[in-house]
Amino acid sequence: MKVESKGYSLEIEPNSRPLLAKRMISTGFDTVSLLMVFLLLTYLIMQTPLAATYNQHAENCRAIEREAITVAGNDMAAVSEILKANDSYREELFAANLHSYLLKMLAGFIGEGILFLLIPLVRKDRATIGRALTGIVLFSRSRQTAATWHQVLSRFIFIFVMESITPYLWTGIYTFLLVPVLRLIVVMLNRNRKTLCDYITFTDLIEKVSYSSIH
Repeated sequence: MKVESKGYSLEIEPNSRPLLAKRMISTGFDTVSLLMVFLLLTYLIMQTPLAATYNQHAENCRAIEREAITVAGNDMAAVSEILKANDSYREELFAANLHSYLLKMLAGFIGEGILFLLIPLVRKDRATIGRALTGIVLFSRSRQTAATWHQVLSRFIFIFVMESITPYLWTGIYTFLLVPVLRLIVVMLNRNRKTLCDYITFTDLIEKVSYSSIH
């Protein structure tokens, strides 16, 4: 890859792509950070009036479950059948799950907004904390400079929608383990060492030492 700078061309060295080990470390650090922030924010949100509707539906579910246990005793199969036939229970359970998902989506949005949008926007190299620690820069393929603010925003939207709230519907908390592993598998399977997000936003992750030579 050649870069024009001050009237002459510079060749980005082959080591401009971060080593896989560095990507694994940075991804792991960012993932653990996000998980901790997510759990903390979820706990805090659940203590606020925002969780009042969820708490009410959850309590209604527990009340119906207690009634079923009173009728069926310790026969859990019978309890399960009673609950399946109870329309009110199904409605309350659906409402509780929906409100729980919305509250967790809010926690995820705030957490990812801080770690993957706010921090990269205020840093000149557009790095997350994990990438900054491992010397990785988010690079704009089209502009041949550090990624622009709208590329950072595009990455955040993609990550939040496609790699967070969508898989969370099916995998729950395991999303924090599943998505980073899938992301690294994609990186290993293509010679450009890119994720789908990199391709869509026209960005690259490169070594900071390579970037400093063309900045």
